[in-house]
Amino acid sequence: MELMMAIGYLGLALALGALVAKVSEKLKIPDIPLLLLLGLILGPFLQIIPSESAMEIFEYAGPIGLIFILLGGAFTMRVSLLKKVIHTVIRLDTITFLITLVISGLIFNMVLNLPYTSPVGYLFGAICSPTDPATLIPVFSRVKTNPEIAITLEAESIFNDPLGIVSASVVLGLLGVSSTIKNPVIDILSLSVGAIIIGLLLGKIYEKIIVHCNFHEYVAPLVLGGAMIILYIGDELLPTIIGYGFSGYMAIAIMALYLGDVLFRRKIFESYENIVRFCDDLSLLARIFIFVFLGACVELSMFKNYLIPGLLVALGSIFLARPLGVFVGLIGTKHSIKEKLYFALEGPRGVVPAALAATVGVEILKNADKIPKEITKYITPIDIAGTILIGTFLTILLSVIIEASWAEILALKLIGNYKSKGENL
Repeated sequence: MELMMAIGYLGLALALGALVAKVSEKLKIPDIPLLLLLGLILGPFLQIIPSESAMEIFEYAGPIGLIFILLGGAFTMRVSLLKKVIHTVIRLDTITFLITLVISGLIFNMVLNLPYTSPVGYLFGAICSPTDPATLIPVFSRVKTNPEIAITLEAESIFNDPLGIVSASVVLGLLGVSSTIKNPVIDILSLSVGAIIIGLLLGKIYEKIIVHCNFHEYVAPLVLGGAMIILYIGDELLPTIIGYGFSGYMAIAIMALYLGDVLFRRKIFESYENIVRFCDDLSLLARIFIFVFLGACVELSMFKNYLIPGLLVALGSIFLARPLGVFVGLIGTKHSIKEKLYFALEGPRGVVPAALAATVGVEILKNADKIPKEITKYITPIDIAGTILIGTFLTILLSVIIEASWAEILALKLIGNYKSKGENL
């Protein structure tokens, strides 16, 4: 694809995406469904953006967009608020996440008549299990409900994003697509523990730099540059040199959480606000690119071939896997049945599943010859990529439309109305 053509597609996505986002703001609905529909119109319906070109652009827009989203979401979270709900968040981001992943994977394998142990289904589960802060934070800014409920769901969504990325990386290794995955247990420990250590270390380094030197408006690109470098080191450089790395995305989230909290507590407001504004603007660009080009990646033939299985796995992930994960994960906690039900029915998917689905689809098609015959004798690489892409697309579309629409109604019915809006992250 020529450079000028790519620039034209990006410009078209931004201009029309901004108009669509404004319409969604007027209608007081999340912009994600409208951006997905815009991508469908520009891609398969009008053929303005060919699916091959959309895939090529997504190879770069997806990973870079995830950096913006994770950096901005974690940076504005307060540790003091997180401490109040940390026990529930940990359960949701471990037990609930894993059960949602496994049940979604089992449903996928059952729908496509694959062996229950096939990693293909669990790849879909890893992609579709993370919930979306880009949807939840705007929703809870206008929903009057218990602030601790809102904080819990927002915090869960921020920290299960990198967990989804780590899980997808591990399952890709089981598929033979990722050459850096050797031992799943060691890899999970390396990816997660290493990310926590490196993220905290970089956060402390940035704290020292920013406290002793006022970068003014340049502080934002300084932090963003560090985030990009840490992604390269963790996901590319170290695995190439020593065979093991750490999750750059998780490290970015940890670094941003630490740095944002310490700058806020130490009242270094100029640097804090410069970074927040910068991340907000970049997150908006990332959201437009990710969802418009995800929609444009889809071909009409894909919908024809994978609509029914995609719809079944989407409904299973939203209405079976997530609720089971929540109720099992929160056994023995202080939360009432109604609060657990609210957690179960308020887990919209969004940015990370969108970026992962398209990125993983590209990787599978590019490395189709590496997938073991034990897997391809049941399902072709094209069918793996197509079903995951359509299933993820429908999971995002249905979960955002349904769960954002009923968020306030369910809060009123299950939790009760609050006189004032609760704290917002």
